[in-house]
Amino acid sequence: MTPCRISANPYICGYIPKDYAGNTPEGNVKIDCSLGVNADLLGNCIFQRLHAFQQKTDIYNGDYAEIKYYPHGESLKHALADWYHRNHVGEGWLTEKNFILGNGSYDILCNLNLLCLTHGQKVLGRAPQFTAYIDHVNCSGSSYECYYLDKAQNYRFDAAGYIACMSAEYRLFIVENPNNPTGQAIPLAALRSIAQRAQALGRILVVDEAYAEYIPFASSAINLVAEFPQLIVTRSFSKGWGMAGVRLGYAVASTESDLLEQLSKLVLPFNSNGIARALAETALQTKLEHPQDPFGILPVKQSKRELSEAVARYSRQFGKPLRIAETYDSTPILMLYYDGDPGFHLQRHLMKSGILTVSCESYVGLDSRAVRLMLPERSSIPLLLTLLAQAVQSLP
Repeated sequence: MTPCRISANPYICGYIPKDYAGNTPEGNVKIDCSLGVNADLLGNCIFQRLHAFQQKTDIYNGDYAEIKYYPHGESLKHALADWYHRNHVGEGWLTEKNFILGNGSYDILCNLNLLCLTHGQKVLGRAPQFTAYIDHVNCSGSSYECYYLDKAQNYRFDAAGYIACMSAEYRLFIVENPNNPTGQAIPLAALRSIAQRAQALGRILVVDEAYAEYIPFASSAINLVAEFPQLIVTRSFSKGWGMAGVRLGYAVASTESDLLEQLSKLVLPFNSNGIARALAETALQTKLEHPQDPFGILPVKQSKRELSEAVARYSRQFGKPLRIAETYDSTPILMLYYDGDPGFHLQRHLMKSGILTVSCESYVGLDSRAVRLMLPERSSIPLLLTLLAQAVQSLP
């Protein structure tokens, strides 16, 4: 029976999504290095806060208000501003008025597309980049164009190359810091140069910092917000905070422009739920109990160094061209790529050894020879290295 085709937006009906979520190959998973969430366990106080939700008859003294009533108030924004101040970001200017909340940072990215793009208009990103964002651009009838990272340069991002591509024909510019899938970071000086070019063109620059908890606070583009009114920085509780399931994100922008004012018109009423807000405030307080290493960066660095050394060693030992793309030492994601047969499927090959990764075949500028690998918890690194040795040895 031929399915009935609805009359709908042709940009959506004729589009094949690039997003990789839910695409898992068949096989026995021995170690999961796929979706990007913090491998560390959540603090016990998060679950204590969950248990504190209970039914009470006194509505003015009850812990169930976040469930029963629509979320109001600015307490989370106050907590975010305070958290950044404690980490020496935004001192003297950053307040709750610089924040906007979203149902994950992706919600805010989609609203930015609605704010800046209409049919046929173009956004300039880079390739590879977060695929779901590209899906939304294309489904809105707009055009995603990109600055390609060069394999000959080990996929290293060149800010000067990106700036050379920036022009008034684009309505919006977006870069990730750190990048998904490579995990490489952009120096703040390079971000400033990109922001200067966007400002000269009179265009909005979006810096997607979903993984930014793994880079120094001094490297965040939030430090540039007071200087560039057209800059907006999106952040998430999904990655470093390890709370992807609560679906909560936020963005930071200047109050010297009407960017947040216009963006707020596109926010769905009560788009960030009360439970998520309460848990996020608890997480902010929890992480501050370990100010020297709030996101477990030290074990990430150690694991990433050991993995990088192992890949290089196995490649030499077995004579197989497996590489790690340019990356940053404290981000928990990286891109592995096989410099061989163009038809080779690296994700499926790694799965034969029990390593689950994300295939990069749907990323613009990449193919099935590359995968994104998320570092597992520290105690699982020996198993990962053992399985990886088997996988490299059996490469064609």
